[in-house]
Amino acid sequence: MRIASVEPVHLRIPFDQPRSVDAGSPPATGSRLHLLRLETDDGAVAWGEAAAGSAAEMDDAVEMLASALIDAEVLDRGTLWERMVDRLMGEKEPPPGGAAALSAVDLALWDLAARAVDLPVYQMIGGTHRARLEACAVGISENDPEAAARQAQEMRARGFHAVTLPVDGDLERDVAMLDAVREALGPQARLLVDARQRLESCDQAMELGAALDRHEVFWYEEPLPPDDWTDYVSLRHALNTPLAGGERLRSPGAFLQALLRGALDVVTPDVRLCGGITGLLKIADLARWFGVRLSPHNEASQIGLIASTHVALTLPNSVMTAVEIDALPLTESLLQTPPGFDAGFIVLPDGPGLGIRVNQSFIAEHAT
Repeated sequence: MRIASVEPVHLRIPFDQPRSVDAGSPPATGSRLHLLRLETDDGAVAWGEAAAGSAAEMDDAVEMLASALIDAEVLDRGTLWERMVDRLMGEKEPPPGGAAALSAVDLALWDLAARAVDLPVYQMIGGTHRARLEACAVGISENDPEAAARQAQEMRARGFHAVTLPVDGDLERDVAMLDAVREALGPQARLLVDARQRLESCDQAMELGAALDRHEVFWYEEPLPPDDWTDYVSLRHALNTPLAGGERLRSPGAFLQALLRGALDVVTPDVRLCGGITGLLKIADLARWFGVRLSPHNEASQIGLIASTHVALTLPNSVMTAVEIDALPLTESLLQTPPGFDAGFIVLPDGPGLGIRVNQSFIAEHAT
């Protein structure tokens, strides 16, 4: 079974009306998905997904990688991953969409390989370490404490036992939001805080972190950009709340730098950017030897959520994964059997491979 074609496919799904993705961001008018369609010489088709910055970036990267893939054996996915990495690293200026395109190709190759032996991907990896994976609800978009508390209560009522609260660095408002959401959720629910790299200094991050310590926050995610990790090391030594981060890192090597510095308690790689399933497994192995947990990062992404859940079920050091619960239904029709939720846990579609069957009508309607 050899690769016959590799084609990027870009979708735009418009919103019924502009919506705030999170507090402090301008309303968005739609959601974009960057997919990859891979077909073999016997007509089998598989799909991957990329966290690409733009369609043009991904197109350029796929064109570069295609020469390393066409006519290659699908089951040689490990060799192909290394070949793609070598191709990208061999460039003086690697294309910006290279890591995302590699990730999408890798997802499709794992799907095809597992389907060829009639096994789900998690069994191809080595079997499940846990029966199911918990989803942490992302979707608080209000920056008023009472309104944010109501959104948190709605998530709790829908069966989620963990909720992420976004913060922006306005300490007085952030603490008021924290108080209101914690009271709304009650003491049993897990509350996570995501600063989205928006804090301006280590001192500001430390001040907010001290407030989080008093509220028994499950973790404190990305208070600052991951530059040389020095500030993260300072925060981790000073705070009791675990530090999480890494959703924008593009390779196992980038995560190794954070692990060597002792900068994180939880790594959050995105399977659509970090090298696909192969990259995610390499990162998980590194994290385990450093005693660090792993939580796959997700956005409004059906294929990415399914792929990262397959991997996380096999890992002894994985914890919950974040899910944008209001945005995810926008792409529900992309798949004939989308993932579901049961009491806050992810329910994967049945079937070999990733269990993905794409609706061509949805592709045709939203392709750009």
